[in-house]
Amino acid sequence: MKYIKVALPDDLEEKVRSKAGVLYGARKGSLSRSVTNALSNWLSPDPELYVGTTPSGMSFEVPEKLVPDLMEILIDALKPVNVVYSYLQGEEEVEVKLPAELARLKSREMTDVFLNSTFMVELETASLYTGGGGCFLLEAHLNRKQRISIAKKLLEKWNIKIKLAKERFSVIVREGHVEVSY
Repeated sequence: MKYIKVALPDDLEEKVRSKAGVLYGARKGSLSRSVTNALSNWLSPDPELYVGTTPSGMSFEVPEKLVPDLMEILIDALKPVNVVYSYLQGEEEVEVKLPAELARLKSREMTDVFLNSTFMVELETASLYTGGGGCFLLEAHLNRKQRISIAKKLLEKWNIKIKLAKERFSVIVREGHVEVSY
C-alpha cells in the first residue's frame, strides 16, 4: 500500500468527505476507499455505453451505431409534435424542422449530423445537446417512469436488460461489464 499526500481546495475536500460518508459510512477507511474508487474510474477505459440521470434531465455516451436509436427513443418518450435540428455546416448555421414521425423515420439517414459537435435538437419541452462523438445531454423535466423507460430502451439496444428501481441512477457498460450506481 502506498500513501500519497494531496492538496485539495477546502470546498472540494468537504464534498469528498461527505460523499465518502454517504457511500461507505462514517468509519475509518471510507475516504481512502472513495478516493481509490474515483481514481480507478478515472483511469478506466472509456465506457462503451453510459446512461445516467442529471439534475436537469439525463446524459448519454453512446457508440455511433446507437445514435439513431437514441433519437428514436427520445422522440417516442417525449412525444413532440415537431423536432428542430440545429447545427453548423462549415460556417453556415442549418436549422431543420420536421414533424416528429418524419424526424423519427429519417434518424438513420442523419447519423453524421447527430455526431456533429455543434448539433442540438429541440423536442418542444426538451433540448438535446452534444459534445460530439456520441456524448449527449438532455435537458428535460422527466418523471421517474420516463427516465427509467429511456434508459431501459437504450440499454436493450445493447442487449442489456436490467431493472432500474430509483429515480436517480447511472449505468456504465465498460469492457462488457455493467455497473449500476444509485
